[in-house]
Amino acid sequence: MQCSLNFSQDKEPVLKFLKEFPGLESKSQHELLRCKIGESTATLYKSGKILIQGEGCEKAKELVLKIVKKDEGTIVGIDETGRGEGFGPFVVAGVLGKASALREIRDSKKTKNIERALAVVEAMAQGIAVTSFSSEELSSMHEAGKSLNEIEARAIHEICSFFGKRAGKARVVVDGSPIKGCPKGVEFLVKGDDLNPVIGAASVVAKAYREMSPDKGKRRNWGKWGKE
Repeated sequence: MQCSLNFSQDKEPVLKFLKEFPGLESKSQHELLRCKIGESTATLYKSGKILIQGEGCEKAKELVLKIVKKDEGTIVGIDETGRGEGFGPFVVAGVLGKASALREIRDSKKTKNIERALAVVEAMAQGIAVTSFSSEELSSMHEAGKSLNEIEARAIHEICSFFGKRAGKARVVVDGSPIKGCPKGVEFLVKGDDLNPVIGAASVVAKAYREMSPDKGKRRNWGKWGKE
Protein backbone atom coordinates (compact mmCIF):
# COMPACT_ATOMS: atom_id res chain seq x y z
CA MET A 1 0.00 0.00 0.00
CA GLN A 2 1.18 3.53 -0.69
CA CYS A 3 -0.01 7.12 -0.94
CA SER A 4 1.63 10.47 -1.62
CA LEU A 5 1.28 14.11 -0.56
CA ASN A 6 2.48 17.32 -2.22
CA PHE A 7 4.35 19.84 -0.07
CA SER A 8 6.39 21.33 -2.93
CA GLN A 9 6.28 24.95 -1.70
CA ASP A 10 6.09 24.08 1.98
CA LYS A 11 8.81 21.54 2.77
CA GLU A 12 10.24 23.00 5.98
CA PRO A 13 7.27 22.37 8.33
CA VAL A 14 6.87 18.79 7.16
CA LEU A 15 10.64 18.19 7.31
CA LYS A 16 10.67 19.41 10.91
CA PHE A 17 7.73 17.15 11.76
CA LEU A 18 9.20 14.03 10.15
CA LYS A 19 12.49 14.48 12.02
CA GLU A 20 10.61 13.56 15.20
CA PHE A 21 10.22 9.97 13.96
CA PRO A 22 12.88 7.21 13.85
CA GLY A 23 15.17 7.91 10.91
CA LEU A 24 16.03 5.43 8.17
CA GLU A 25 18.89 5.36 5.70
CA SER A 26 18.13 7.28 2.49
CA LYS A 27 18.24 5.28 -0.73
CA SER A 28 18.48 8.09 -3.27
CA GLN A 29 20.19 11.45 -3.70
CA HIS A 30 16.74 12.89 -4.37
CA GLU A 31 15.59 12.18 -0.80
CA LEU A 32 15.64 14.76 1.99
CA LEU A 33 14.63 12.35 4.72
CA ARG A 34 13.33 8.84 5.24
CA CYS A 35 11.67 7.77 8.48
CA LYS A 36 9.36 5.26 10.12
CA ILE A 37 5.81 6.29 11.09
CA GLY A 38 4.16 3.38 12.82
CA GLU A 39 4.19 0.48 10.38
CA SER A 40 4.81 2.75 7.40
CA THR A 41 7.89 4.25 5.77
CA ALA A 42 7.68 7.94 4.85
CA THR A 43 10.09 9.44 2.34
CA LEU A 44 10.32 13.20 1.79
CA TYR A 45 11.86 14.07 -1.58
CA LYS A 46 13.63 17.29 -2.52
CA SER A 47 10.69 18.05 -4.82
CA GLY A 48 8.43 18.26 -1.75
CA LYS A 49 6.63 15.01 -2.45
CA ILE A 50 6.08 12.63 0.46
CA LEU A 51 5.70 8.96 -0.41
CA ILE A 52 4.21 6.84 2.37
CA GLN A 53 4.45 3.07 1.94
CA GLY A 54 3.41 0.00 3.91
CA GLU A 55 0.62 -1.08 6.21
CA GLY A 56 -1.12 1.85 7.84
CA CYS A 57 -0.13 4.34 5.14
CA GLU A 58 -3.58 5.96 5.30
CA LYS A 59 -3.22 6.52 9.06
CA ALA A 60 0.25 7.97 8.56
CA LYS A 61 -1.07 10.25 5.81
CA GLU A 62 -3.86 11.54 8.02
CA LEU A 63 -1.37 12.17 10.83
CA VAL A 64 0.87 14.24 8.56
CA LEU A 65 -2.09 16.25 7.27
CA LYS A 66 -3.41 16.81 10.80
CA ILE A 67 -0.13 18.08 12.22
CA VAL A 68 1.34 19.97 9.24
CA LYS A 69 -1.51 22.39 8.72
CA LYS A 70 0.08 25.54 7.27
CA ASP A 71 -2.74 27.20 5.31
CA GLU A 72 -1.84 29.51 2.42
CA GLY A 73 -5.47 30.52 1.97
CA THR A 74 -7.87 29.90 -0.88
CA ILE A 75 -6.69 30.41 -4.45
CA VAL A 76 -8.02 29.89 -7.96
CA GLY A 77 -5.51 27.63 -9.70
CA ILE A 78 -5.63 27.51 -13.50
CA ASP A 79 -3.95 25.18 -15.99
CA GLU A 80 -4.44 24.02 -19.56
CA THR A 81 -3.88 20.97 -21.72
CA GLY A 82 -3.93 20.34 -25.44
CA ARG A 83 -1.68 23.25 -26.37
CA GLY A 84 0.92 21.10 -28.10
CA GLU A 85 -1.34 18.57 -29.82
CA GLY A 86 -2.57 18.98 -33.39
CA PHE A 87 -5.96 17.41 -32.70
CA GLY A 88 -8.84 17.58 -30.28
CA PRO A 89 -9.85 20.32 -27.87
CA PHE A 90 -7.79 22.89 -25.99
CA VAL A 91 -8.97 22.72 -22.38
CA VAL A 92 -8.40 25.31 -19.65
CA ALA A 93 -9.54 24.44 -16.13
CA GLY A 94 -9.82 26.41 -12.91
CA VAL A 95 -10.07 25.04 -9.38
CA LEU A 96 -11.08 27.08 -6.34
CA GLY A 97 -9.59 25.59 -3.20
CA LYS A 98 -6.87 25.37 -0.57
CA ALA A 99 -3.53 23.62 -0.94
CA SER A 100 -4.05 22.08 2.51
CA ALA A 101 -7.16 20.27 1.23
CA LEU A 102 -5.54 19.05 -2.00
CA ARG A 103 -2.18 17.72 -0.81
CA GLU A 104 -2.83 14.37 -2.50
CA ILE A 105 -2.83 16.01 -5.92
CA ARG A 106 0.19 16.47 -8.18
CA ASP A 107 0.76 17.65 -11.72
CA SER A 108 -1.35 15.51 -14.08
CA LYS A 109 1.81 14.51 -16.00
CA LYS A 110 2.99 12.77 -12.81
CA THR A 111 -0.39 11.26 -11.98
CA LYS A 112 -0.97 7.65 -12.97
CA ASN A 113 -4.67 7.38 -12.11
CA ILE A 114 -6.39 10.50 -13.48
CA GLU A 115 -9.89 9.21 -12.66
CA ARG A 116 -9.02 8.72 -8.99
CA ALA A 117 -7.28 12.10 -8.83
CA LEU A 118 -10.31 13.78 -10.43
CA ALA A 119 -12.57 12.20 -7.80
CA VAL A 120 -10.34 13.64 -5.04
CA VAL A 121 -10.46 17.10 -6.64
CA GLU A 122 -14.24 16.97 -7.03
CA ALA A 123 -14.58 15.98 -3.36
CA MET A 124 -12.12 18.51 -1.89
CA ALA A 125 -12.31 21.59 -4.15
CA GLN A 126 -14.64 24.48 -3.39
CA GLY A 127 -15.41 24.91 -7.08
CA ILE A 128 -14.39 23.76 -10.58
CA ALA A 129 -14.67 25.59 -13.90
CA VAL A 130 -13.74 24.28 -17.34
CA THR A 131 -13.50 26.13 -20.65
CA SER A 132 -12.97 23.97 -23.73
CA PHE A 133 -12.38 24.94 -27.36
CA SER A 134 -13.04 22.21 -29.93
CA SER A 135 -10.66 21.46 -32.79
CA GLU A 136 -13.10 23.19 -35.16
CA GLU A 137 -13.39 26.27 -32.92
CA LEU A 138 -9.61 26.48 -32.62
CA SER A 139 -9.17 26.25 -36.38
CA SER A 140 -11.75 28.96 -36.98
CA MET A 141 -10.30 31.24 -34.30
CA HIS A 142 -6.82 30.85 -35.72
CA GLU A 143 -8.07 31.64 -39.21
CA ALA A 144 -9.58 34.79 -37.71
CA GLY A 145 -6.13 35.80 -36.45
CA LYS A 146 -6.23 34.56 -32.85
CA SER A 147 -3.14 33.02 -31.22
CA LEU A 148 -3.20 30.25 -28.61
CA ASN A 149 -2.12 32.77 -25.97
CA GLU A 150 -5.08 34.99 -26.84
CA ILE A 151 -7.40 31.98 -26.69
CA GLU A 152 -6.03 30.97 -23.28
CA ALA A 153 -6.37 34.56 -22.00
CA ARG A 154 -10.03 34.50 -23.05
CA ALA A 155 -10.53 31.25 -21.12
CA ILE A 156 -8.88 32.76 -18.02
CA HIS A 157 -11.29 35.71 -18.23
CA GLU A 158 -14.23 33.28 -18.43
CA ILE A 159 -13.03 31.24 -15.44
CA CYS A 160 -12.47 34.37 -13.32
CA SER A 161 -15.93 35.60 -14.28
CA PHE A 162 -17.48 32.23 -13.43
CA PHE A 163 -16.08 32.22 -9.90
CA GLY A 164 -16.74 35.95 -9.45
CA LYS A 165 -17.74 36.91 -5.90
CA ARG A 166 -17.61 33.28 -4.82
CA ALA A 167 -13.80 33.45 -4.95
CA GLY A 168 -13.76 36.61 -2.84
CA LYS A 169 -10.23 37.96 -2.54
CA ALA A 170 -8.62 34.68 -3.57
CA ARG A 171 -5.44 34.95 -5.61
CA VAL A 172 -5.68 33.70 -9.18
CA VAL A 173 -2.54 31.76 -10.12
CA VAL A 174 -1.96 30.35 -13.61
CA ASP A 175 0.58 27.69 -14.50
CA GLY A 176 3.33 28.87 -16.84
CA SER A 177 4.91 32.09 -18.03
CA PRO A 178 2.90 35.36 -18.22
CA ILE A 179 0.63 35.93 -21.20
CA LYS A 180 -0.94 39.19 -22.25
CA GLY A 181 -4.61 40.04 -22.04
CA CYS A 182 -5.44 38.41 -18.70
CA PRO A 183 -7.51 40.05 -15.95
CA LYS A 184 -5.69 42.49 -13.69
CA GLY A 185 -3.97 40.84 -10.73
CA VAL A 186 -3.64 37.37 -12.24
CA GLU A 187 -0.35 35.74 -11.20
CA PHE A 188 1.73 33.24 -13.15
CA LEU A 189 3.90 30.46 -11.71
CA VAL A 190 6.28 28.46 -13.90
CA LYS A 191 5.87 24.74 -13.12
CA GLY A 192 2.97 25.75 -10.90
CA ASP A 193 1.15 22.48 -11.61
CA ASP A 194 3.88 20.68 -9.69
CA LEU A 195 4.57 23.37 -7.09
CA ASN A 196 1.04 24.13 -5.91
CA PRO A 197 -1.59 21.42 -5.26
CA VAL A 198 -4.47 23.68 -6.37
CA ILE A 199 -2.86 24.36 -9.75
CA GLY A 200 -2.03 20.65 -9.92
CA ALA A 201 -5.73 19.97 -9.34
CA ALA A 202 -6.57 22.24 -12.29
CA SER A 203 -4.13 20.29 -14.45
CA VAL A 204 -5.85 17.03 -13.44
CA VAL A 205 -9.29 18.43 -14.29
CA ALA A 206 -8.10 19.76 -17.65
CA LYS A 207 -6.48 16.45 -18.61
CA ALA A 208 -9.48 14.41 -17.48
CA TYR A 209 -11.91 16.53 -19.49
CA ARG A 210 -9.73 16.41 -22.60
CA GLU A 211 -9.41 12.63 -22.34
CA MET A 212 -13.19 12.30 -21.96
CA SER A 213 -13.89 14.50 -24.97
CA PRO A 214 -15.15 12.70 -28.10
CA ASP A 215 -13.48 15.40 -30.21
CA LYS A 216 -10.47 13.85 -31.99
CA GLY A 217 -10.60 16.13 -35.02
CA LYS A 218 -7.45 17.56 -36.57
CA ARG A 219 -6.78 21.28 -36.25
CA ARG A 220 -6.51 22.92 -39.65
CA ASN A 221 -3.18 24.41 -40.69
CA TRP A 222 -1.70 23.48 -37.30
CA GLY A 223 2.01 23.76 -38.22
CA LYS A 224 3.64 26.94 -36.92
CA TRP A 225 0.74 28.30 -34.89
CA GLY A 226 0.80 25.26 -32.66
CA LYS A 227 4.27 26.33 -31.48
CA GLU A 228 3.22 29.79 -30.30
